[in-house]
Amino acid sequence: MRKDEKGQVVAELQQELEAAGSLIISGYRGLTVKELTELRRNIGGLGAHMRVVKKTLMLRALTGRDEEQVGEHMDGPVAVTFVTGDPLPVLKSMSAFAKTHDEVDFKGGWIERRSVNGKQLLEISVLPPREEILARLLASLQGPLVYLVATLQAVPRDLVLTLQALIEKRSAPADASA
Repeated sequence: MRKDEKGQVVAELQQELEAAGSLIISGYRGLTVKELTELRRNIGGLGAHMRVVKKTLMLRALTGRDEEQVGEHMDGPVAVTFVTGDPLPVLKSMSAFAKTHDEVDFKGGWIERRSVNGKQLLEISVLPPREEILARLLASLQGPLVYLVATLQAVPRDLVLTLQALIEKRSAPADASA
């Protein structure tokens, strides 16, 4: 690869890094081209794309940014997945693929600009979807409020029921004596 081609690749990587909110570095040694294409297709519709890069060019693209945090995960041949949207569906898809293909090895990266290692990526991949977490949070916040409203409604309701019972009790003997 000529020097001007390397500069062009570094510039492309820098643009992709700017656009990506998350970056997943994984090993792919042993995967066939067909399997790698299948993995790329799986994550393509999830707001991500995978690129096999040379370590030196990727480190050059990372210069002044997250070189130290991400550089430590770049040993051996690596594939870099640039995620522009929510990283959780991408991680789930890659993790499911890795269960049937032992060659895929999570090395690290960053999720929403926070450095993570391969073990943390696997832990994140088993989390429930964002919508489910938000629903659980809403339910836990809503629970005490529901009990408060029920308690506040109980006092007037009990008063009305007591008054109604009293009215019925006082009107009942008048009807019986007639």
